[in-house]
Amino acid sequence: MYNMNSISIRLIIGAAILLAVVDNTTAFQPSGKLSRGRSSSTLRRQYSEDSNSDNLRADASRKQTTTSFGADNVPVEQRPSNEYLNLIQQPTFGWASQDSGDIGLGLRLVVLYAFLFGVVCYPISGATYVEDGFFLQKLTSSNVGAISVVFVMVLRLYSGWGYIGSRLKSKVIEYEETGWYDGDMEEKSDAEKARDLFLYRSNVKPVEERLQKFALIVGGTWLASCLALNLANSQNPMFNQYDPNMLEKLSYDDKVADVVQRQSNGRPSYCDSRYYRAVANGGQGCGDASWR
Repeated sequence: MYNMNSISIRLIIGAAILLAVVDNTTAFQPSGKLSRGRSSSTLRRQYSEDSNSDNLRADASRKQTTTSFGADNVPVEQRPSNEYLNLIQQPTFGWASQDSGDIGLGLRLVVLYAFLFGVVCYPISGATYVEDGFFLQKLTSSNVGAISVVFVMVLRLYSGWGYIGSRLKSKVIEYEETGWYDGDMEEKSDAEKARDLFLYRSNVKPVEERLQKFALIVGGTWLASCLALNLANSQNPMFNQYDPNMLEKLSYDDKVADVVQRQSNGRPSYCDSRYYRAVANGGQGCGDASWR
């Protein structure tokens, strides 16, 4: 009887020890599923994916940075480095950035010119020159209108980037505490000077040089377009209904009067001109034969 009891006690103690060992073994495993099926390569892959996700989140947080250190007395939005970060986020100012380059800026300006020429300027020119024989005037005037807007756009980009460049190069920061009437100045620290100068030389100065080059090109094109428009206007037909001095000329120039009579087919010459119809009190007599 004693032997049976001792054997039972030993079995119970052995079972308890075995259960404790099993529990300790499974406690070091991530989950029951891993202990049954996952291999070491699976664990390594999961660790790699977790590391990549952490890196992506870190990159995203860096991209969302909108402020910088330094100049504690200067409002955050008036610090030169923060003004640069704000500039590149504004519409159209990123067109000239380092990422876009010369090709990117050129393509955007060409698309802007094509849109203005076809959608805005040419319809206006077509509504202005309604008679035959003024196709060249339509083209040149539309070209001047479109290239003028592009030129203004380039100058606007240059002025914005140039302002930021001057702020980054300066050794002091001019700022306004609450408004234009309480401006102040603060000298940059050595770390701020080094950071702003590096930012200017690497990201802003190349953009300024690019915009200077494009401003010269677009400005020269605008000047040539104005000369072309002036030349086209000098090639008007003999009877130029858009010339306000034409009525006075008709009174003493028989040759021009004959041309007008042939072109009008016996009708009053002002009937085909919106301008002269307005001068003639709405074009009386153009819609019927009452003028005869």
